[in-house]
Amino acid sequence: HILLGTMTSAPDEIDGRSIHYKHRGANFYQATSFVVGRLISTFPQRTLEIVSFGIPLYWMVGLVTSASAFFIYLALLIFYTVGLKMMFGILAQTLPKKANVQGVGTFLVLLLSLFGGFMVYPDAIPSWYIWIYWINPMAWALQGLASNEFTSHKYDFSSGIAGENAGQVFLEVRGFQTGPEWIGYAFAYMIPYMLVCTAILGFILSRVLIEPERFHVKDRKKIAIGTATEKGEGDNFNLPFTPVELTFDKLVYEVKASTSGDTLRLLNEVSGVFKPGRMCALMGSSGAGKTTLMDVIAMRKTSGETTGYIKLNGFTQERTSFLRCSGYVEQFDVQQPELTVRETVTFCAKLRLDGDDPSVGGDEGKLRYVDHVLETMELTDIQCLLVGSFEEGGLTFEQRKRLAIACELAGSPSVIFLDEPTSGLDSRGALLVMRAMKRIADTGRTVCATIHQPSSTVFEMFDDLILLKKGGNVVFFGELGQRSSELIEYFESRDVPEIAFGENPAAWMLRAYAGEGATADLDWAGVYLESDQYKNVCDELANLPETPDESLKIVFDKTFATGSYERIKMMNQRITKIYRRSPAYNLTRLVIAVLYSFLIGSVFLRNTGARSDGDNTVWNENQVDGLISTIFLSLIIIGVTSISMAVPVMKRMRDVFYKHRASGMLGHNSISWALAVAETPYIILVSLLFGIIYYTTVGLFTTTGKFFIFWVFFTLNVAIYSYFGQAFICVVKDIPTSGALVGALIGYNVFFSGLIVKPQYFSGPFQLGLWTAPGRFAFEGITMNQFIGVTQAVTAESFSPWFFFLGCNATLAVDTETTPVCKGTMEEYVVEYYFGEKFSPDNFWLDVGVLLGYLVLARFLTWYALKKFNYVNT
Repeated sequence: HILLGTMTSAPDEIDGRSIHYKHRGANFYQATSFVVGRLISTFPQRTLEIVSFGIPLYWMVGLVTSASAFFIYLALLIFYTVGLKMMFGILAQTLPKKANVQGVGTFLVLLLSLFGGFMVYPDAIPSWYIWIYWINPMAWALQGLASNEFTSHKYDFSSGIAGENAGQVFLEVRGFQTGPEWIGYAFAYMIPYMLVCTAILGFILSRVLIEPERFHVKDRKKIAIGTATEKGEGDNFNLPFTPVELTFDKLVYEVKASTSGDTLRLLNEVSGVFKPGRMCALMGSSGAGKTTLMDVIAMRKTSGETTGYIKLNGFTQERTSFLRCSGYVEQFDVQQPELTVRETVTFCAKLRLDGDDPSVGGDEGKLRYVDHVLETMELTDIQCLLVGSFEEGGLTFEQRKRLAIACELAGSPSVIFLDEPTSGLDSRGALLVMRAMKRIADTGRTVCATIHQPSSTVFEMFDDLILLKKGGNVVFFGELGQRSSELIEYFESRDVPEIAFGENPAAWMLRAYAGEGATADLDWAGVYLESDQYKNVCDELANLPETPDESLKIVFDKTFATGSYERIKMMNQRITKIYRRSPAYNLTRLVIAVLYSFLIGSVFLRNTGARSDGDNTVWNENQVDGLISTIFLSLIIIGVTSISMAVPVMKRMRDVFYKHRASGMLGHNSISWALAVAETPYIILVSLLFGIIYYTTVGLFTTTGKFFIFWVFFTLNVAIYSYFGQAFICVVKDIPTSGALVGALIGYNVFFSGLIVKPQYFSGPFQLGLWTAPGRFAFEGITMNQFIGVTQAVTAESFSPWFFFLGCNATLAVDTETTPVCKGTMEEYVVEYYFGEKFSPDNFWLDVGVLLGYLVLARFLTWYALKKFNYVNT
């Protein structure tokens, strides 16, 4: 629990790395000060966690009732936890990506668990790995805890062996050290270990600087999307569209207050007209409702109640047709990092343009239009760059803004909405974006954008302005005029101090009505309702024809521009390409499968090859316990790797899907199917690689049938973890919340699979966990079908439970030279003794059926969550 919890939190430390780099560059503090402060601040938090976790565990398990033993127990866990925190912190400061930290961290979890003295007992660890045991902090913590418990007065009763009590015999049988002095030795190792890790972390923080890279595709020919024209040839190519005059009258938007049952009005009877070929700015102070107004008009709101009407060319707004004829650029747009600029725009164009429309000209026409869009948005020179991410490098923030606009323009919309397109940009970047927006408006499209604190140059590029105040009330709507002359005249004629020469009209206007000067107390919303500008808007809305021109009606018969087969095909190609370009995800888990399988299997190399005696090979019971534990550990560790790596990858694809669905490009069926298709080959390959290497190193299971059964169950186990990782992040909003679900599933499998607690010891309501944990059925399926019929001998340690299970006596234990060795068969040990006949090979089809049922459940949860949920701020 402690090891997994510390490992899963390590990747999040990467987020704070850039802050430290900034502080280090400004000489705020030395690295030594930072790590010492971090070490000290870690103790209270970890102490609280250990107390919360350790106290209930201590008394529920029934450990020795001694104050000294209890506080030693807590102290050992605290120093162990803090040491792990420092160790995993080293990974977070030396590896470039979260996926790398997750992968290497999982490998360390495997090493610490495998050679910690629990999965494989100390005397069963081969000589070539025993050094790992002696430097393993988990091994020292376990030795200290075991000595603290079994050398106490609780176990002072006789064991039947002269000079040894029951506690010493238990420790000796399992290969642990038997003296109470090992408690002190545990502290003597873990405290210096914690300090050494802290010193290493300080050295790394003072020397290492990891910069994000800028990725690109060097060979343009490798981009398998085709290019219809060379650069510049598509500049004059455009697709026909229907210009839109978008009118809205008396829009009211209300929501329920989160802290009470009151109704909040965010828009108050807003009316206006967006005209084709013009750019309209939505402005106002924070909380005035500018983004809310745009979201309501763009049909992006999924909650609250809206009244009033919205019309396109005189026809009432209809959702399907509006989504297909409009584009919406979010303030913080999300794109797939693994794709290039051109691939991203092409995907949008192919899904949003109707190939059956003669004006489009099929796929060739779509590609020509992509060239035109790239030219318009000045992206041609960087079309081969990977989009990348802020964490790993890629496009700049300004380039991402232009790419986001290009993706919406790729659908040849009649109207485009943009949420603060210049926020976060420098003056040059803002001008580039505004110049692109102006080009779009010049084609006859309607452009509407919220804008915040624009420069005078940017502000004067707009044609019209809607100015709002808090409460969603309109302060001004109308033309800006040449150099904002109409706006200036409006405010100056209402006793606002004259604008100074060279002053920014946007800043002057906001200052005039939002609280500075003599006009601050005016009811500007009321002033607007008495103005000529408002009367002009009312007249324009009143003069709309009762029977609009049918030729200007925008209507689409289909929800999506492309057919179901084409959407699924393109989504399959897209996600397969994303997987192929995600080595941090897929290559890492393949390498992990090879490395982990050899590491786990090589513990038993002594029983393979020349060292093996076939069916006459003799195992001791600690070795067989270790073998069973490694099967369990294999299922858990590969499962943990699969689910923890699947969540962040799926999170990015989910967020991009939300944007595509809101744009009317595709539905949940396409991505649900594509995710399964893209993930399955890697699951099969991971399981196959792991199984082959594990089989050849363990030296126990040699038949093709047994290997095939092992591979089937292992594949089902990996698939369950991977697909539930996808499902969890689709069901909940963010990675931390999904992490709680991931932790719950892992913990459920660890506890109820039948290793930590044997199945024969579950009783009452706990049996429900045994019969519902998916890990139990994978574990049972593998162990029962691998060990059934195996006649290799398993010898008993003196006075062990297996010793008494076989009916051996004390004479046999003491004098093994003159009497037969106490032993049984592998099948007896595993089926009858270890699992108490609660696991059975007769449950084969039950195990397969339950695991397949969990797979179906995971895929259904993903499909349903993608259909029903939309975790965006609407």
